[in-house]
Amino acid sequence: MSFLQVKINQKSVLVKRDRSMSGKQEETTRGGDEVDVQNGGSQMDSKHAKGGYDQADTLGQQEDPSSKEIHQQDLKQPQKDLKNPNIDMEDIREEEFNSPRYKTCGNVGKAVVVSNFMEGWKAKQGDNLVARSYAKNDCDMLEKSLKSLGFQPMDENEGSMVYKNLTKSQFEALYKKAAKETNYRPKGGEGYTCVLFFVMSYGTSGLIQCHKEGEEIQHPYVEQKHIQEAFQPQHNPSLALKPKLFIIQTIPEPGNVRDAVGTTEEKTTRRISRETDFLTYTSDSYCIQSCDDGEVNYFIKAIVDVLNSLAKDKQNNESAMEIQRVLIRINKKFKEIRPYNSFKIPCVTSSLTKQLILF
Repeated sequence: MSFLQVKINQKSVLVKRDRSMSGKQEETTRGGDEVDVQNGGSQMDSKHAKGGYDQADTLGQQEDPSSKEIHQQDLKQPQKDLKNPNIDMEDIREEEFNSPRYKTCGNVGKAVVVSNFMEGWKAKQGDNLVARSYAKNDCDMLEKSLKSLGFQPMDENEGSMVYKNLTKSQFEALYKKAAKETNYRPKGGEGYTCVLFFVMSYGTSGLIQCHKEGEEIQHPYVEQKHIQEAFQPQHNPSLALKPKLFIIQTIPEPGNVRDAVGTTEEKTTRRISRETDFLTYTSDSYCIQSCDDGEVNYFIKAIVDVLNSLAKDKQNNESAMEIQRVLIRINKKFKEIRPYNSFKIPCVTSSLTKQLILF
């Protein structure tokens, strides 16, 4: 049995870990003047099957050697204890706890990009999904833009942020690795300002479609809420007071296009998650347009255009924008380049408690 103590000036949080009870939530003991810096268990509501949970958006042929592969046999093996090995976390000082801004580190953040149903995958007979021909270009542009802003791959030994064509078990292993095995606040090190998890796949609001595995008949889904729950700080103390950013594009299956020319926008209800320090930016409308050079994903194009503009500002030592202003600029760009007269603007849900400036 071991203890983790997070100090905030004279106040502290004790988290009691019982190693003999793996799989159970940590037990938090509070004294009279102790302060919580962690959330409790998940409070996110969920929808199942076709309803989905919150929101999401994107679509998916030969393998790109620049993209990282996750091998089925590796992820099938029993995972070693995914608890964060860096138990002795650096103290969270009172000025950081009370600051109106998140702590800006020399390292902007770790970034993971997942892209399903793209190059390297071929639909089998009877499958109504098609490979997303534009997805490789989306990944290349996005990764270049993120690196220009200072984001780093999850694995320092690999140069790519991109993970392609994942089954449900591979996808789950990936987000658990990013959430639980990375130390975002190394003692004596620079640490990371934030963590970014970017997903592009088929799906619907709150449900991300993965590739079939084994004898599965249908392509299974991963719920967005499960990804976000893995990044709660009770699972990895170094994520306390670190903003967790999720950009998710779930493109409707072909033939299920609801947002075309002349259609009336459907009203939907979006629920804001209660977990602290999370921001989710999602699109679940069809936003692929054919052009002379192929197909263009306008959601990704809007993001990349704004990120490239921010990278130029950074090179010119201009003042950085707060994350909410960045998202407003992306929505404005999306509206400008979208060719349809009717469209749904991507949705933001946020439980950030401070201002986030990336650099």
